[in-house]
Amino acid sequence: MKRKIKGPSVYSTKLRWHIIISYCLAAIISIGLIYGTIYFQYKSSISEQATARLVSVVMEHKGTIENFLFELANTMRMVTLLEDFDNLKNQHILEQVYSTLEREYDVSFEDLGVLNLEGDHLAYVGPFDLMDRNYSQAGWFQDVLEKDLVISNVFLGFRQLPHFIIAVKQTSGNESWILRATVNAEKFASLVEHVRFGKTGFAYIVSRDGYYQTRSRDGHMVMDQVMPGHLDLEVFEGVRFWETDQDQRSFFRAKTWIKDNEWLLVVEQDVDDIYGELYHLRQNAVIFFGLGGSLLLILCLLSMKFLLRRVKLIDAEKELLDEQLIQSHKLASIGQLSAGIAHEINNPLAIIGEEAGWMQDILKRENMQGIPEHDELTDSLREISVQAGRCRKITHKLLSFSRKMDATLRKVDLNQLIDEVAALREKEATLYSIKFIRDYDETLPMILTDSSQVRQVLFNLINNAIDAIDKNGEIHLSTRKNKDSSVAITIRDTGTGIHQENLTRIFDPFFTTKEPGKGTGLGLSICHGIIEKLGGTIFVASKVGEGTTFTIRLPLEIGSD
Repeated sequence: MKRKIKGPSVYSTKLRWHIIISYCLAAIISIGLIYGTIYFQYKSSISEQATARLVSVVMEHKGTIENFLFELANTMRMVTLLEDFDNLKNQHILEQVYSTLEREYDVSFEDLGVLNLEGDHLAYVGPFDLMDRNYSQAGWFQDVLEKDLVISNVFLGFRQLPHFIIAVKQTSGNESWILRATVNAEKFASLVEHVRFGKTGFAYIVSRDGYYQTRSRDGHMVMDQVMPGHLDLEVFEGVRFWETDQDQRSFFRAKTWIKDNEWLLVVEQDVDDIYGELYHLRQNAVIFFGLGGSLLLILCLLSMKFLLRRVKLIDAEKELLDEQLIQSHKLASIGQLSAGIAHEINNPLAIIGEEAGWMQDILKRENMQGIPEHDELTDSLREISVQAGRCRKITHKLLSFSRKMDATLRKVDLNQLIDEVAALREKEATLYSIKFIRDYDETLPMILTDSSQVRQVLFNLINNAIDAIDKNGEIHLSTRKNKDSSVAITIRDTGTGIHQENLTRIFDPFFTTKEPGKGTGLGLSICHGIIEKLGGTIFVASKVGEGTTFTIRLPLEIGSD
C-alpha cells in the first residue's frame, strides 16, 4: 500500500516559513533593485532634459528680448540719421515719424520727443501732456549724455505709469540733441510673459537694483521690489540653473543676464510639472511591480508546496527504509531463534518418526494381526508419521530461512529466468482467467547471482500473486536497470491487497493472511532471507482492493553494491 504523506510537522512548518521568507526577500530585493535603478536613471534623464529645456528657453528668450530692444534702438538711431535736427523739431514732421513708428511696431512706442541738452522738449508727440516737462534730473537723461544710447529700466516718471525709455543722442554741426521714445511696458512684458512651456513654466525680468521689470510668477507687479533672499542678483556669465524650494514650492530655476547685465531674465517651472511624466510612470511601475510581485508570490507558494511535498515523500521513504531496516534486524533475530528451536525439535521428531515406524513394523507381525485394535493402532501410527514428517518439513524451512547457504553463482538472464518460472504457473492461472503481462527491459544486463534461489523467490511471489487474485486478474512482471549497479524486478498483482497494519509483519516467520491450513507463513520470510543473502533488497507496497507490488533489487554482482 502506498504510504500517505503525513500532515505538516514542525519541521515542515519551519521549512515552509524559511522558504517563504527566502523567496519573498529575494523577490523584494530583486524588484526593488530593478525598480530603483530604472526610477533613478529615468529621473536623472528627466532632470537633464528639464534643465536642458530651461537653458534652451532662457537662451531663446534672451535672444528674442535683446533682438527686440536692439531693433527699437537701431530704429531710433536710423531716425536721427535720416531726419536732420530741424525736421525733427518740426511738430508736423515728428508726428509723421511717430505715426510711421507706431504703425511699424504695433503701438510699442507710446510717444516720441526731441529734447535739447538742458532736458527740455523741443517737440513732442504722444497722449500725455509732457511738452513742458524737464528731464535734466532723470537718470536715463544723465546716462544718454554720456553714452549716446540708453535703454532705461522700467519706471513711472511724470505719467506715473510703468514704461521705459530708449534715448539716442545725436550731434548735427554745432548742435547736439536727444531723440527719445517711450516703450509700452505692457507690450514689452507680453513678449516675456506670454511665452509658456509645460503647465507652470514662466519667465520674468528683474533689474539689477532689484525691481521687477515684468510681472513675476508669484504675483509681484512691475516695479515691485524683490523680497530679500528670493533671488540672487550677483552678475555672472552664461546661464545658471538649479532646483530650489521657496514659499513651499519646489521648482527648477534658470537665469541669465541681458541688456549689458542690467536685467536678469529668470525662467521657472515646477518640479511636479517637470516630473509629471515620471510620476505617471512611477504609478504604472508600482502597479506593474505589484502584479509582478503577486505573480512571484504565487509561484513562490506553488514552488514551496512542490518542495514540501517532495520533502514529505523523502521523509516517508526514509521512514519506510527505517522500518524495513528494523524489520531486517528483527528477522535476523527470529532466524537465529528459529534455527535453535528447529535444531532442538528435529531430534525428538526423528525419534518420534523412527519409533512410529518401529511400532508399525511390529504391528505387521503375524502374532499382532489378531489384536482387536490393530487397524486403529495402524492408522494412528501412520498419522503420527505423517505429522512428524510435516513437522520436519517446517523445521527444515526454518533452518533454510536462518541458515547461511552457500550460493552457486553464475551469470543469469533475469528476463529468461522470470519467463521460466512464470511458465510453470501460467497455464494453470489461465484456467482462472489470470493474465500474465510482461514488460521486460531488453537492455537488462546479465547478473552474477544464484539462479536457483532467485527462482525460488520468484516462484513464491508468483504463487502468492495468483492466490491473492483468485480469479479474473492480472500479474505484471517487469524488469529494469537502475542508475546504480543494480537491477529491479517488479511483480504486481491486481488482487485483494494487504491491510496497512499487516504490511510491517509481512516478512515475519509464521505470519500469513491466508486461510488456516493454506500456508505456513514462512514463504515471504524465506524470500526476504534469500534476497538479503544475495545482497539485494525486497519491498512491498499494497492497497486494499487494488493489489500488491513486490519490488526486488539485486546487484549486478554479489558484493558489488
